[in-house]
Amino acid sequence: MGNRRHKRKGLVRKSEIIVLTIFVSSAVLLLAATNSLGVLAKTLHLKSVGIVLPFVNKEAEQKSQYSSGQKVQIKSGEKLADYQNWIGTVKKVKTTETSQRKTAYIYDVKFGNGRTVKHVSEQDLAKIKKSRYRQGQVVKLTSSAKENLDGHSLADYRASAGRVEQVSYNHSSAAGGYKYDITFDDGGKVTDIQEGDLDTVYQVKLKAENSAAQNNDVLRQAFAYAKEHPGTILSLPSGKFKIGSQTPTKDYITLASDTEIRGDNTTLLVEGVACWFALATGPRATDGVKNFTMRNLNIKASDLDKGNHFMVMANHGDHWRVLNNSFTMVHKMGSHVFDMGGLQNSSFKGNQFTGYAPELVNARQIDANLSLHDYYSEAIQLDASSDNGVWDGGLLKGLDPNYSAHNKDRQLSRNIVITDNSFVPYYDSKGNIKAYSGSVGQHSSDVGPIKIYNNLFSNTLVDRLNISEKNKLWLFKAIHLKTERKGTVYDNDID
Repeated sequence: MGNRRHKRKGLVRKSEIIVLTIFVSSAVLLLAATNSLGVLAKTLHLKSVGIVLPFVNKEAEQKSQYSSGQKVQIKSGEKLADYQNWIGTVKKVKTTETSQRKTAYIYDVKFGNGRTVKHVSEQDLAKIKKSRYRQGQVVKLTSSAKENLDGHSLADYRASAGRVEQVSYNHSSAAGGYKYDITFDDGGKVTDIQEGDLDTVYQVKLKAENSAAQNNDVLRQAFAYAKEHPGTILSLPSGKFKIGSQTPTKDYITLASDTEIRGDNTTLLVEGVACWFALATGPRATDGVKNFTMRNLNIKASDLDKGNHFMVMANHGDHWRVLNNSFTMVHKMGSHVFDMGGLQNSSFKGNQFTGYAPELVNARQIDANLSLHDYYSEAIQLDASSDNGVWDGGLLKGLDPNYSAHNKDRQLSRNIVITDNSFVPYYDSKGNIKAYSGSVGQHSSDVGPIKIYNNLFSNTLVDRLNISEKNKLWLFKAIHLKTERKGTVYDNDID
């Protein structure tokens, strides 16, 4: 048997080498896949088979900062000047060797417009920043905005508010970052607006749980801010919020020039009386609150049986826009919703006035104990301002120390447009009329050039009174003016 010994040519059999090689290869692949190869290579020395795994240093262990498919933003690079702040997707990650013989990573980045930049160094990339504005947010176009990324003028929407409809990457200019599609309050839509041409609006912090006095304070603070920051858009939140006071001559709101107050499914519930005053700033008709916009507010009585009172009173003023608001049961007997003394170059469009003087819902003839004014009192009154204190019922005269100086000259309201408004009765849940609708015009002074057209007057109180046509005064019409010029009143629907 001893003569039949096998002769060995090495330390291990051939079959053992094969098995061991397979094992080592599998181990290497597994460690490489789990990024553990470098750690093991430092300590594992397979002397038994004459195999030594290469040592992997920390530099080689370092992973690339960005991976394929990741969104990145160009932040620097001399050759990338045309792509600053562009946002794209990493399509390929490659390694290269620096002049110091160190490993570095470079990237191919593709943008949404189909363009690709190659060999971008890691130091020229950054994680993407969030867009400054989000979809659905109300924003303001800056007053300096000139044109969108397609070269179309933005002049018609400067300093206007709108809602963000879409946010997308900007690959149209070196500004990069994001671009926006905005639908503005008048329904106009503008696409591809650069982020730098937009700004935030002032968020008025009304709260549903606040008392009316607390919300009055919030509004006062907002208008005080607007006075110090011309061009402010005051954005009211969605919801229902109490306002008003039992002492309106003390707890009132003072309006500011170059301001827009804007609702967003906002209902202001009036408790008692809510007065918003716009004071004169000088003797001329245009010396007052200028460039004031009030839009998309729903102002409603908290007591829909008896009604409450909301009023905006202006002494002088220029370029007002009162657009797409509703006023429900806030036109009390003998009062006005808008009492404009010497207002210039302004428009009332798309508003609805619902219900006037519920106390008079059963009236069929004039009560001798009441003033005629109680029956025809205008929802929108275009008055003449003066220092007599009569036109404003003494309200402004009692709180403005400069009243006499600013009203030394009598000023007529001029160049006013009242169009596309509705004046309708208020019905209860059973369909019964609780209050007929009000009227529009002027009863004690003349007016300058104005236009009143395309309005609906349905069931006005003055038309319910049993006054013969022979004895009916001009005051008892849905639209009444002391002197009516040709072309002033036309195309209104009165039933």
